[in-house]
Amino acid sequence: MSHTYALSIRVESYEFSGEFYLVGEGYGTGEEVLKHVASDHILAMKQRPHVAEYLLETLQAGETVSKSDYEQADPTVSCGLHFDVDHHQFRFWAGDETVEIGSHPTKSELRSIANDLST
Repeated sequence: MSHTYALSIRVESYEFSGEFYLVGEGYGTGEEVLKHVASDHILAMKQRPHVAEYLLETLQAGETVSKSDYEQADPTVSCGLHFDVDHHQFRFWAGDETVEIGSHPTKSELRSIANDLST
């Protein structure tokens, strides 16, 4: 059986406010999605001086799906990212669990946070 995920990405900043949606296969727990998908987005956002650069890269990569496709998906796990760009705050949620992520996370810190989700 193939595991699937649905990930919403909410971005808030003075430059832009909006939500994007990703649906994919291979990961069926919040821990796996944070380790392998969401952490890449967190690090990409953190490294861009402007929200527009992150958004252009995400949209050009063709990862996103429409809101209706996202809502019609029947994923193994639903989760989301919230970027408060102006305050350098990142939050990840999966099911009933929400974790606040520091303003300057590293890949190893994100993996550690993901491991904590599974316990």
